[in-house]
Amino acid sequence: MTIPFKAVAVDMDGTFLNDKRSYDHDLFNQVLSKLEKNHIQFIVASGRPFARLKNDFPEFVDRMDFVTANGSRLIVEGKEVAIEGLTKKQAIDLINFVHNKYGSMATMVYGRKQAYIGTEAPEKDKAFLQYFAKESTELSDWQDLPDEVFIELTFHYDSKIANDIEKKFNERYGNIVTTFASSPVAIDVVKHGINKATGLKKLLAHFDLTGDDLIAFGDSGNDIPMLDFAKYSYAMENGMSIAKKHAKYLAPNNNDNGVLQVLNKYLNKN
Repeated sequence: MTIPFKAVAVDMDGTFLNDKRSYDHDLFNQVLSKLEKNHIQFIVASGRPFARLKNDFPEFVDRMDFVTANGSRLIVEGKEVAIEGLTKKQAIDLINFVHNKYGSMATMVYGRKQAYIGTEAPEKDKAFLQYFAKESTELSDWQDLPDEVFIELTFHYDSKIANDIEKKFNERYGNIVTTFASSPVAIDVVKHGINKATGLKKLLAHFDLTGDDLIAFGDSGNDIPMLDFAKYSYAMENGMSIAKKHAKYLAPNNNDNGVLQVLNKYLNKN
């Protein structure tokens, strides 16, 4: 049986990772080796920045490619090939808008190499966001952000307001941002029109591939564009109902190595 895809894209939290934020390294090495033998690209498509993802895959990082920060920064063969983001002014305008409208909340701003978090955030909320950044600097005044491209912002808040933030902020400032419910308590914000699907489309083009060549796995709102883009789309059994509505198939629970189970079934039939 011929394997029907030439590239694999996986979300991290709630998908590839179990609830302890880890994965079976030995099993993954076995699956990745089979993929390499069949000349199939393995791509991590995550809201996480590259600094965190490098730490997640220390022994595998050179064997995969990355769509990071929900499509804002692409890494192919260890090199940055594309980056999209908000200006300093746009980032500050967004923070002020969200905090004024919904109340103060833990907020993380991601630059290319450095992340920034407000000092006023409760410690437990800081810990939640700082895990994803890997390295971050605390700021007491958002005006102290450097002048650079900011690839993503994350608000630690009920993600049910994600669409409301996008709609109301863009009504006031123009089409500036796209928002995602990346978890029940996290809202990711990127430049308008950027998502995992736009990032994957650009990355796959480096290998002369398209969405028709892709199998993708996800569990939440920020995975919807990717699931719609991939010909073979899997939502996790533990995933949000909205993600399941956009996937063609269901994968086993993330705590049961669901992604690797599905891939092994394809690879072992070959």
